[in-house]
Amino acid sequence: MLAACHDATTMAAFQICAQIWLATLLLADGLAVASQALLASVFAKKDHYKVAVTTARVLQLAVVLGVGLTAFLAAGMWFGGSVFTSDAAVISTNHKGVLFVAGTQTINTLAFVFDGEWRGMASIRIG
Repeated sequence: MLAACHDATTMAAFQICAQIWLATLLLADGLAVASQALLASVFAKKDHYKVAVTTARVLQLAVVLGVGLTAFLAAGMWFGGSVFTSDAAVISTNHKGVLFVAGTQTINTLAFVFDGEWRGMASIRIG
């Protein structure tokens, strides 16, 4: 239904943005899974100092990853749009999506890491 409301150029640009956004979320999820394992390990040992240090370090890494992805994607999608298509109209439309895709990386990374940390600590309480 939504695809019927837009032309092929808009939908092609949307697909490029969506696939890049989803691919970068896998990087954030990788950091979240690692933080989950680290926190579950130190939380199970009841070492509260290491829990606090690990949580802080993983959140720092999440911010660094998010900001790095924002910068990389902003430049990469703006100047490297021709990697995905040679259609000038799609590239031009894709430039509108760069703001969303690049701008949400830090927020997305933090959301995934917070979820991973919560699951890492909750798994010990439940299990």
